[in-house]
Amino acid sequence: MIWSPPIGIAADYADGSALLRDLLHVVGEGLEGDDEFTECVTRTTAHLEQQRAKFFVLETGEIVSMTDDDPAASVRRLVAVDIPDAVAEAEAAIAGQNDDWLASVRADWQKHFASFYSETLYFSFPD
Repeated sequence: MIWSPPIGIAADYADGSALLRDLLHVVGEGLEGDDEFTECVTRTTAHLEQQRAKFFVLETGEIVSMTDDDPAASVRRLVAVDIPDAVAEAEAAIAGQNDDWLASVRADWQKHFASFYSETLYFSFPD
């Protein structure tokens, strides 16, 4: 939306948030008593409720601009390969068919779910 070329990704909000909630549930089944994970789920769920819309919009500009790769090609790869692969892994785990992957996500859940999102936007103006 704010980049040229257009490199934002939009997806169905209801389906995406349901997938995330279901994944958090099955990950949490192996993290009972982990207060930090419980707090993460609580914050994530509250954020999903506040941001309810028709679509998720992922602005990938900062991420894909960190390499020398073509940003538009990087986003096409995300949409064609990386995101569908991650969704398939999550759906299989939710269905009880991907225990090894689920165990690896549980073992390093902060990497996958902890957010460094801030409600404060920092910027500077050029001189």
